Amino acid sequence: MLKNSTMIKTCPLCESNRIVYDFVINESPVYSCNDCSHFFKNPQPINTFATDENLINPERFRNLIQSELKSDSNKKLKILEIGMSLLDIKDYELTSFKGSNAILSYIEKEPQNKYDCCILSNTLEYSNSPYDLLRNIHESLKRNGLLLFYIPVIGSKATKNYKHNWPAFSSGSLHFFSIATIQNILCKCGFEQIKIKVADDDGVFISCKADTLRDEKYISIIIPVYNEEKTVRTLLNNVISKQLDGLKKEIIIIESNSKDSTRQIVENFAKEHPEVKLVLEERPQGKGHAVRNGFKEATGDFIAIQDGDLEYDINDYDQLVVPLINYQKAFVLGSRHTGDWKMRNFGDNKLKATYMNFGHIFFTSLINIGCRVKLKDPFTMYKLFRRECLYDLEFDGNRFEIDWEIVIKLIRKGYIPEEIPINYSSRGYKEGKKVSLMIDPFRWIICFIRYKCFYKIGHKNK
Repeated sequence: MLKNSTMIKTCPLCESNRIVYDFVINESPVYSCNDCSHFFKNPQPINTFATDENLINPERFRNLIQSELKSDSNKKLKILEIGMSLLDIKDYELTSFKGSNAILSYIEKEPQNKYDCCILSNTLEYSNSPYDLLRNIHESLKRNGLLLFYIPVIGSKATKNYKHNWPAFSSGSLHFFSIATIQNILCKCGFEQIKIKVADDDGVFISCKADTLRDEKYISIIIPVYNEEKTVRTLLNNVISKQLDGLKKEIIIIESNSKDSTRQIVENFAKEHPEVKLVLEERPQGKGHAVRNGFKEATGDFIAIQDGDLEYDINDYDQLVVPLINYQKAFVLGSRHTGDWKMRNFGDNKLKATYMNFGHIFFTSLINIGCRVKLKDPFTMYKLFRRECLYDLEFDGNRFEIDWEIVIKLIRKGYIPEEIPINYSSRGYKEGKKVSLMIDPFRWIICFIRYKCFYKIGHKNK
């Protein structure tokens, strides 16, 4: 073990004990977490400092910060600046600290000081405890206070070019964040509205706002229903009675003016359970339209999409929510493919089942090649993700292309989904399946081209 160092037994971000040795840089072992994929030096020196203060040009960093602040005409903003190399941000009331240890002791002594903005420079990646640092910063900020910082990230252009010779690995950094892991820890510490801008070949510039940390976490379960009179009551009873460790439920039902008795059933259910949110659409416009209305109503920390039939097992929620509540992943898919490619087995029409199974293989390959991922079931109904994932995105799919739209946009935003096997019992067209084999495949291809090639992430298309 290195002198003046401490061995870490759990991941500094998600606290998982599934950490493994990966490689060594300048005699310093680098470990990674099997659950959240965070990289960090282990053992860690107790006292560390930046040896590469110019990973980003100071003038470039200053310009990025001032561009974020210029929209606020209030020149009396109180700004907290923490860094190994401090910047001269003019026209604002500054409180500056060199190094993270100083700020931790200061906040403990002066908890009443609330700042409008905090600027980090060469700090987070050098901190022995990024979680403690960010939580203390969160406590020092006003509600909706800004946090601005630059950080080198794994997955950047420089990482791909230099690989293990990436300069950040050879620096005094203790932690090596990816876009996914930095967002995980920011959300865990109470930050939202995360915006990420590529700053240079090494890293990104991040702005986010301090939100109120809840004592209890909530999951919003969005249930679009249309012509589901045979199954919807059973499904709703199963959902409302399902207990989830560490989570409270917010149930949102969107009913699309069914032709059968579905609307009456869900209205009666909502009367029996006043905590349920019920949205009644004037006319059916598709699953995607209903899901989008559900997004507008959702206030939970996490979001899940649940169909009104019984193809999926509610008990699978137990395993699906674990990576979310532990802030190991932001996006989870319940994968129906557990080995046998014949996922659909319609008793009423084997030809349609075969057609859809082969179609699944083709369209999954299209997603994997186009988005550079390795998914087995991107079109599963069970999609669970942090509500923060939706920030700065807009959705417009009305039918089943919403499944494509969600997956493509979240992947492009940096949220690579984790697939967890689930139970699945397919139903046929006589039992109410609504996918059109003549219309929907063409919509999916158009959707792929549109959202993969033309949609600009971070720019709401209004």
